[in-house]
Amino acid sequence: MHIPHVETVVIVGAGFSHYAGLPLTSGFTEAMLEARGLTGGPSRVLVDFLAQFIHDSFDHPTKTEAGNWPELEDVFTCVDLSANSGHHLGGTFAPADLRTVRRAMLSRIIRMLHQKYETGRKKKDSDWKKLDNFFACVNPARTGFISMNWDTVIERKLAVARGSALFDYCCDAVAAEIPDPPEKILPKGAYITPEDYVSSRREYLKAQEVGLVVMVAALPMDRKRVERSIPIVKIHGSANWLYCDNCRQVFWFDPGQSPRISDQLIRPDDIQRIRRILSNRHSHSKRTLGGLGSQLRVKCLCSEEVALGTRIATFSYRKALDFPMFQKSWLAAEELLRGADKWVFIGYSLPAADYEFKYLLKRTQLSRRTPPRFIVVSGGTKEDVVRACANYHKFFGKAINKRTFFPSGLTEDAVAAICR
Repeated sequence: MHIPHVETVVIVGAGFSHYAGLPLTSGFTEAMLEARGLTGGPSRVLVDFLAQFIHDSFDHPTKTEAGNWPELEDVFTCVDLSANSGHHLGGTFAPADLRTVRRAMLSRIIRMLHQKYETGRKKKDSDWKKLDNFFACVNPARTGFISMNWDTVIERKLAVARGSALFDYCCDAVAAEIPDPPEKILPKGAYITPEDYVSSRREYLKAQEVGLVVMVAALPMDRKRVERSIPIVKIHGSANWLYCDNCRQVFWFDPGQSPRISDQLIRPDDIQRIRRILSNRHSHSKRTLGGLGSQLRVKCLCSEEVALGTRIATFSYRKALDFPMFQKSWLAAEELLRGADKWVFIGYSLPAADYEFKYLLKRTQLSRRTPPRFIVVSGGTKEDVVRACANYHKFFGKAINKRTFFPSGLTEDAVAAICR
């Protein structure tokens, strides 16, 4: 695992991705529930299923507004503590059902993040342009990123600003591709012999049974170029990662394939549980439910018996970080922080819930011979800014002052200070 030395490490939170049109963490629930406006499809089914869970476990009507839902931290914590210890959460949801709830929430969030990014890309409002200006200024040869988010805003914006930029997640993740599935039938309008049709249909049915085996993506032959890859450390996982429970390998995919990753999270047994729980409460037809998880499953290189899944550290207060890629990611984050001259925080309020990361920051800061220079870029309401400033000042002391704290977001002055 190669950890390059960088001069500037940029630590980003949900406020950073908000410039690209993604919601803040406090707005995730409302954004998830927007699928209620759909007449059908995977997102609508997932939301109806999750609403039924909230009804049964937290005593809210299935049509209740997002503001009345429990905090996502509370939902994930209750689900994780019960499912991971093998206990029910009420009479309706057994541990296996709770794991389906967790995968359904992750699947819906990944879909939502992708949809919000695409909407922001089409609008290209003033916030989007501020993000463009930031990435146009950043020198990728001297900068590394530590992301608290699952989204792929950094990767996408770097790819646009710097062309075919190479990323290194610093956790031995392998670049991979999801192969195209065989067609059910040959293209319309083409002359199809009976033999062609039977062969195509047989190939598709076989793929449904066996699944698709992930392909390792081709990397440039220039070794120096590969070693100059931009470090992007995702200490809580990423929406474009898949993980093998057998060989413990992490694969990363083009961020544009996030919807395909979302489909991969919903397994055949999840479909059965969702159908069972919704059967007496909603009028979804089998055809509509069939659209959920209907994509061919992607299998690992190590075994065609093992479908790839995900390992994401959720909003739970007790995050599951005891997986190889998280351990490597946290070590990589420490190395970046230890070597960088400048620590830049953008859209991250240093919340109390992130006590593990705050401890990493403080421990690394105090272990250095020369303290880092700080830049904090905040934003939001006046109350948000005051709270963030207080958090940083209490934690880092007098290094946080009027020269290092930028309350108005990614202004030209803030970007100039970052890139100076």
